[in-house]
Amino acid sequence: MKRFLQSIIVILVIAISFIYYACHPTTLPTQDSKYQQFLRYIHYVYLKAKRDHFCNLHIPMSQVPIDIIIPVIEKDAQTLVLTIDSVRGNILQPITNIYLVAPESVKLRKIAQEKKCNFVLENTVLPVFSTKTNRKGWMKQQYLKLNADTIGTNEHFLIIDADTILIRPQIFATEHKEVLNILHDYWLCRKKMAKAALGFEKFHNVDFTSHHMLMCKTKLQALKKHLQDLHGKPWQDALDTLDVPEGSFSEYELYGNFVAQRFADQVDLVLGSNGLFPRNGLANIGYAREYLSCKCKSLTMHSFLTIEGMTG
Repeated sequence: MKRFLQSIIVILVIAISFIYYACHPTTLPTQDSKYQQFLRYIHYVYLKAKRDHFCNLHIPMSQVPIDIIIPVIEKDAQTLVLTIDSVRGNILQPITNIYLVAPESVKLRKIAQEKKCNFVLENTVLPVFSTKTNRKGWMKQQYLKLNADTIGTNEHFLIIDADTILIRPQIFATEHKEVLNILHDYWLCRKKMAKAALGFEKFHNVDFTSHHMLMCKTKLQALKKHLQDLHGKPWQDALDTLDVPEGSFSEYELYGNFVAQRFADQVDLVLGSNGLFPRNGLANIGYAREYLSCKCKSLTMHSFLTIEGMTG
């Protein structure tokens, strides 16, 4: 009996040690092997079993005020309205202002006025680069998000994509902790981009590209200073000259990896539980939101997602 108990204890110690290893930064591999996928699975199972203090039926309202920043272009005007309503209806902490960052648009200005949001021209937020390259679309929005600390009055702000809605009550920051949502999705190329930018050797084996992210001005400015000190040039030029494919660039991955390591005691990693929803099915979003809220915290409606494409 004594030997049996000793064996059980040894197994438990090994299991706990392995879970600890799977949930902490490890050396970035050259490829996403089956072993790496298994480690990631262990991390996800741990987070699923762990109580989410930021999103459950009984979370208290946080008193930490935040701003909401939504980069948007006209093609996302339809989902933008849903995004605005969803953050007002589901974030259980004071929202000081909602900022729509966009190119000049009569349509988007009208939405801003009707929804009592602040309209901000995107060119006033975009950082100044040393080269005159005309940055457009997806890349432009990522630089806007990384320079969003120039907007708003609060220390904390939630960046959320204009095609993403929150479907469950949640908070993003307390006096002591900030949330970092992670997804089951994973792209090693994004980690390699973060490694080239940050110079880190170890990374969390999870993906931070959750279509929305709580950012802290102090932490974002620390990230920019790190990039400038490491590369010897302004942060935007350091990122702009990285030798990585454009499709590998992720502002959420960059910020998430930096903060998760440099400010580990100030953040909690939680499952983002994001679901995809077809853009041409918006007429049924009310029913879907009620049904999917039992397993998802947010829904993303990319312009290329259709009912036909998702059902095959």
